[in-house]
Parts: sequence; C-alpha cells; structure tokens
Amino acid sequence: MVLIKVEKAEIAQKMTSLLVIGIFENEQDFSQSKELDSTSSSIIRQILKNREFKGSFGSNITLYTVDKAPMKKIMLIGLGQKEKFTNERARIIAGKAALNAKELGLTEFTISLSNVDEDLVEAICEGISLSLYSFSKYKTDNNEKESLNLEVSILINSESTKFQSIIEKVKLIAEAVYFGRDLSNLPPNECSPARLASVALSLASEHAMKVRIVERYEMETIGLAGIVAVGKGSNNPPKMIILEYSGAPSDQKPYLLVGKAVTFDTGGISLKPGDKMDEMKFDKCGGCIVLAILKAIASLKLPINVVGIVPSVENMPSSTAYRPGDIIRMYNGKTVEVLNTDAEGRIILADALAYGITLYNPKAIIDLATLTGACIIALGANVAAAIGTSKELIEKLRRVSEKTGEKIWELPLYDEFHEQIKSTVADIKNVGGRPGGAITAAAFLSNFAADFPWIHLDIAGTAWTQDGTFERSYNPKGATGFGIRTLVKLLAEDRNGKL
Repeated sequence: MVLIKVEKAEIAQKMTSLLVIGIFENEQDFSQSKELDSTSSSIIRQILKNREFKGSFGSNITLYTVDKAPMKKIMLIGLGQKEKFTNERARIIAGKAALNAKELGLTEFTISLSNVDEDLVEAICEGISLSLYSFSKYKTDNNEKESLNLEVSILINSESTKFQSIIEKVKLIAEAVYFGRDLSNLPPNECSPARLASVALSLASEHAMKVRIVERYEMETIGLAGIVAVGKGSNNPPKMIILEYSGAPSDQKPYLLVGKAVTFDTGGISLKPGDKMDEMKFDKCGGCIVLAILKAIASLKLPINVVGIVPSVENMPSSTAYRPGDIIRMYNGKTVEVLNTDAEGRIILADALAYGITLYNPKAIIDLATLTGACIIALGANVAAAIGTSKELIEKLRRVSEKTGEKIWELPLYDEFHEQIKSTVADIKNVGGRPGGAITAAAFLSNFAADFPWIHLDIAGTAWTQDGTFERSYNPKGATGFGIRTLVKLLAEDRNGKL
C-alpha cells in the first residue's frame, strides 16, 4: 500500500522527484508562485500567460527544473473550472497524479496544496491510494507490485498533525477496498461458494469476529429453500456466510448487511445470451462488498455491532437445476412462483434477509446486489439505485454518497409495483415483467424485510467498469468496490445508536 504523509513545509525547501501543482482553468497566476524559485516561477507564469497550458480538467504538463530547484520536475495538472471543483474532482485529480508518477517510474512525489480542509485531504488520499490498485494475480510477467512502493507527501500551509488520523483511516478503508476488488475480480473457476466461505473464515480469524458457515444440508433442515433451490444446478454446493462484528455492548441492536454472492451466473435453465457472460463473475460483488465492509469496520474498531450475511451460490443449468414453474416455500413461509431462473439473486437475498431478521432483530438493514439490468437502463452505469422503507435512512445514505463520490439515487416503491409481482398460484412471483424491473425486484425483497428500516442497493451498473462507465482515475478496469467507502462512512457517523 502506498505511504502518504502530510507535511507543513515550504515548497522551496522540499527535495522531491516531482512536485505536483494544481492549476484552475484559464488561471493567469497561481497562489504558490512566490514559494517557488524565481526561475521555475517565471517559466510557469509565462506558460500560463501564453495559454500553453489552460488548466482544463485532468490535463497536465511536466517541466524540468535542471537543478535550479530542490525538485527535479514540476507537473502542472488541470483542476478545471474553479466553481466546479469538488472533493470528487480532487479525488480524480489525485489519482491521475499518482498514475502519472507511476508512469514516470518514480518512487515518491509531492503534492502542494493551499487552503485545505479535512474532507479535501481525505479525498486526495483516497484518490492516490485507490488509483494504484491493479488485479495482476494471474499475470505471469507481473511487475505491478512495484507500483505499491510509492511515497507521497502532501504539502500544506497549516498544522499537519490533525490530518494524521485521516490518513490512517483512509489507509484502512483503502485496504478493505483492495480486498473487495480482489475478491470480486476472481474468476469463477477460482471462486466458488466454498472459496468465499474460506475467505470469510480467515477474515474472522484475523479480526476476532464470530463466523458461521451454513451448509446445504443445514439450509434444507431449517427452511432456507430459496438458497438451496438456486444452488441445486451446480456441483459447487451453496453456502451462507454469517460474520458478526461486536464493537458495542451486546444489548445494542446490530446493523444487518446482506450481500448477494452468485459466484457465477449463467441464468440457469433461463440461460443468458453468451455475449459478455464472462462478466457474470461479478455477480458476487454484493457479497464481496459486505465482507470488505466488515473488514474495514473491524480494522477501524467502530463502536457498533454489525452482522454480515452473504448467501453464496453458483447458478448453473443441469438436470438438478431449479426450473421455471417451480414453487418454493421460503424461510419466512411465503411461497414464490419461479418464472425465470435468471432472477435468482432476489431469491437468495430474500431467504438471507428473513433469516437475519429472525435471528438478530436488527436496528436497520441494507442489502447490496448486482440485481437487475433494468437498474442500468434506468440510471446508467454510474449511479446505484436505493429502494427501501426508511426515508430517513435513504436520505442519510444519499448525503454520505455525495461525500464519497459513489452516486446513489432513490427509486420509488409504490403499491402498484407490488401488484406486478402477485402470482395466481403462489404468494408472489420472482419477476414482474419489464416495466420497472429494478423496482419490482425490490418489491419482491420487501416481502422478506418485515417492518424493519431497510434499504436495497442495486449496484448492477456500478460494481464493475462496463459500457457507459465514467472514467475515474481511482477506479481501474474491473471491480470498483462500489459502496464500501459510503457504507463504512455511514456506519462510522453513527454515534448515538441511530442512523
């Protein structure tokens, strides 16, 4: 992991291979000009005056100081229009700077800032740390690890000690994001439900969490028929992973996080088209994110109780697979008519939700799932859908997401959507037709969330980079770890036992 430190120091005294200075669009002067040596300052002012560098967002130019200053090179990087500059843009710019330093083969560089606050420093640290991630596990010629040997100094003009705790927090959360991305990126032949269960056991051992793996035979005995049904077509048996983090007294109700982990989704008997089916290794992202959140929460030692439940299956077509037309009696007693075996995620989530509510009586529930293509049609590939029963919880989640840059938008759960999933032969059916597909999936899940404050997050468009994904320097190709930073921040802000 990259080493980041904040220093109160003058630019003119900083020995560094590369000094990064942000320039706003069409800026004719810049605040740090007086801190540079006269030669470098004069050259930069001339470049800006001649509009050889305009400061458009993400653009950059590198200047060599030829031993006239303590820094060997200066990189001007465009911040875009000043009135549009946000912490999210700072996050992206910081990531670009880190990637440029990596391309230059540097082992250290410095970013100079003025007028900083804690949120800005946090965003810059996140951008640097997350941009350097790469999934190179299966590369035989693997030189990517060298990119982690990078030291970054952030120069500020105020007291630096107050930012140290922010750097430590970002480091732990970034490690969790790396963990979640690594898991999500694993190919299906390397990540069965059993492999996920093994990872959870190791995670629990490392962070002194309680862990339980519910096997298929136990699921059949206790009535988790939905998870069993979806997993029947595969030689890899289903698992239900339960992790318990206890950071508060036992009389405080836990938050319940539930994550869909279909380690590979062929669609089952309702077979998917072959095009891009390889991306269905990412259908486990919801569960991987829940495991990563538990890792972050335990590392940060947050004073809350959290239970993570990850129902994990492989959805395969075979002579033993569940079929369209089957009727399943779920854990809470409701019956489900299966019309499409490719709508499997809601079935395993439903059982896990009902089970978690019964056992843990949580104060609030959030589930995460790459659930519907309809969500991508509605909101694109850069926004996750939030649908649920607690307006207060959804609004707080949305506000937090604005800080993290992980965009979330609420979709309505009107009574009409419940009508769409009514079945003539069972209580409900597992698909409600094409109209409002993301919402009818949530309507299905609401039958298993009882009266608890509950949010369903459909991350089908945001869990990995795909067609339509907006390029962000801190989200390399593949799994993004979307939701980890937002939900950790949401839970970290809970100091009174309420969300």
